Amino acid sequence: MKWLQRMVSRRKMGSNRWRKAALMLAKCHEYIANQRKDAAHKISRYLVDHYDWIAFEDLNIRGMVKNHHLAKSIVDAGWRMLVQFTAYKAEWAGKQLIAVDPRNTSQVCSECGRIVKKTLKERTHRCSCGYVVDRDVNAARNILHKAIGYVPEPRYGQLELNLF
Repeated sequence: MKWLQRMVSRRKMGSNRWRKAALMLAKCHEYIANQRKDAAHKISRYLVDHYDWIAFEDLNIRGMVKNHHLAKSIVDAGWRMLVQFTAYKAEWAGKQLIAVDPRNTSQVCSECGRIVKKTLKERTHRCSCGYVVDRDVNAARNILHKAIGYVPEPRYGQLELNLF
């Protein structure tokens, strides 16, 4: 695609060679869009076929795309498309889709409920209760806990955060 974009920009706008290059670029964009849709359809079908209820973070994708460091990755992943496809397939199949508030899902310890502040660079969750796990696994457990209404019991002292 990068090569085709350069090719289009080098041609004189409106010429026959420019039109041919623009058509090739359009076909490349369509091919990539179809790949993204196909992947979203396959993943959503798998989720609906294998699970009775599915929990997603109710992310503000429009706001997240305004961060220029993450925008390309977010748009390439097609998060909104995956959620939309899963929602209509779940409704059609009689399954339940739950949208969870994303606040502190990666900061809260899924074992004890304490808030452990981390930067995006830190990929491992380490809590004072001794629980060590990958940051994404911890967030997934917190999303599950919020979806089913589970609040972890404090092991050491008072629970610092209620998930709701």
